[in-house]
Amino acid sequence: MKLPWKTKGIVLTAPLSKEVDDVVEFIDRYLAPNGCNLIVMQVRYRYQFRLHPECQGYDPLSYDDVKKLVAVCRRHGIRLVPKMNLHGHQSGLHNTPTDGILHGHSEAIPDFRDGLLRAYPELDEMPDEKGVFYSRSICLTNPLVKLLVFDLMDELLDVFEADAMHIGCDEVFHIGLCPECAKYSNAKLLADWINALHDHLRERGAELMMWGDRFLNADETGYGIYEASGNHTEDALHMVAKDIIVCDWHYESQTEFPSVDIFRDAGLRMYVCPMRVKKHAINFIEYAKAHDGGHIEGLLMTTWFGSGELARVMLRGEEPRWRHAAEIADTIRYLFEE
Repeated sequence: MKLPWKTKGIVLTAPLSKEVDDVVEFIDRYLAPNGCNLIVMQVRYRYQFRLHPECQGYDPLSYDDVKKLVAVCRRHGIRLVPKMNLHGHQSGLHNTPTDGILHGHSEAIPDFRDGLLRAYPELDEMPDEKGVFYSRSICLTNPLVKLLVFDLMDELLDVFEADAMHIGCDEVFHIGLCPECAKYSNAKLLADWINALHDHLRERGAELMMWGDRFLNADETGYGIYEASGNHTEDALHMVAKDIIVCDWHYESQTEFPSVDIFRDAGLRMYVCPMRVKKHAINFIEYAKAHDGGHIEGLLMTTWFGSGELARVMLRGEEPRWRHAAEIADTIRYLFEE
């Protein structure tokens, strides 16, 4: 598909350690030849942190693993950006088959915390809850949290040799609940947190990328409480630094995407972020093209399953394990191959 924007990107999960070479090959033989110039890599806590090894997640990548990914991206001029979930998505369940990706669950069941909250449960916004709807959140007012998060961010920036970081911040359902956080509006809590991470990254000469759903009102946009906010965080849109890059994700069958206009009017740059259904992706892209006010940086295709499996499906025709893998691969081919 011919795209009018300068950036053609994709979100990949950090590969399992045994699958790093598969993903390097995928970048080298497919993504680069088809014009990909941005990879956002969903690391979470899956790196062998040296300063805070207690925060390591499932099957963490080594320094040498990351350098293989850095090298292939540098060889092809691809911008490689590490991604951490630095608000919600701090707990959940492993996918089946286990691939190290933590997803939420639709019922309140005993979940397990990801790296930061497993090491420091006092940073949980709801530390005494035995079961959580979808995912836990970081308590944004705990005085320890920025000290730890800044260290983790710095280490990923260094090993990835990155000039940007994606901080997640999507699907935040638990905010403003602890006694200290409850003193502030949810919009202010979120904006102050984003601005603190933004300022830290700016000191490192790095840009901040993030998902845009918490800047949108679920009722007013019609997106619902996953693709937009139902807990009054949307006014943070007008409180955050104007040089952040918003990743606007939508996966459903709508033909109107008011978020494109909202981010344009707010003066924020954005990426168009579809997922698996080709028709839905086309609808989103066509709307974005028609409503682009010069603020759209490009495409950022999302995948949300093991990047090693994706690589083997696309390069070698391996039979997919995940039920949506083949459909995602087909949509990638349509969007990336011209």
